Amino acid sequence: MSFVIIAALVGLAFLDASTLSTLLIPLWLLARPGIFEPRRLVTYLTVTAGTYFLLGFLVLVLANQLINTYLATLQGPLASRIAIGLGAVVILMGIIGLLRSRREAQPGPSAMTRLRDRALGSNTSVATLALSAIVVEAVTMWPYLVGISLIAANGPGLPLDIFWLVLYNVIMVLPAVILTWARTKYPEQTDLLLSKTRETMASAGSNFTAWLAILIGAGIIVAQLV
Repeated sequence: MSFVIIAALVGLAFLDASTLSTLLIPLWLLARPGIFEPRRLVTYLTVTAGTYFLLGFLVLVLANQLINTYLATLQGPLASRIAIGLGAVVILMGIIGLLRSRREAQPGPSAMTRLRDRALGSNTSVATLALSAIVVEAVTMWPYLVGISLIAANGPGLPLDIFWLVLYNVIMVLPAVILTWARTKYPEQTDLLLSKTRETMASAGSNFTAWLAILIGAGIIVAQLV
């Protein structure tokens, strides 16, 4: 495998490392105040990387047929209608969030805070959260599919291609792993940094999440119509 292909794989892996399941949700979980339990994040990241690896291995085994079919489906009119429908659902969720935030103006933990507390309640709950995030991302796995295509086309072949797939998945969760390690090793310093995230969440409240959902939903619809 050439240096250019390896560099492309690393770049795609780091792009995948900034998605909902690999960075945003771990950052949200890490920002929880109070006693930090690293094993919950370890469980989350293990389930995330393991599930992506199993999906990637399946695609790698059936590389040409599966990827071509997948890409053809995503480029068809049915995929556009599905994407527009998903965008409308996301917008509706944002509107519901705005309405709920007005009713939750009283003091006490917000819905997002309660959701995070439940998610960190057990290894099963964080594993469920990881799988749910991957299901949400499944229709937009473009970098991962491109990476697997590069491995299938330029790798040494199975079973040695598995090494590159494992490396890709390790890089995907590496930023979140480093943040988890830092949160465990240097709690005071990282808590100071993460407190900015908590302050932003607290000041913006549910309105921020709701408006973000509305903007994302509108972006999905516009991208399909343009």
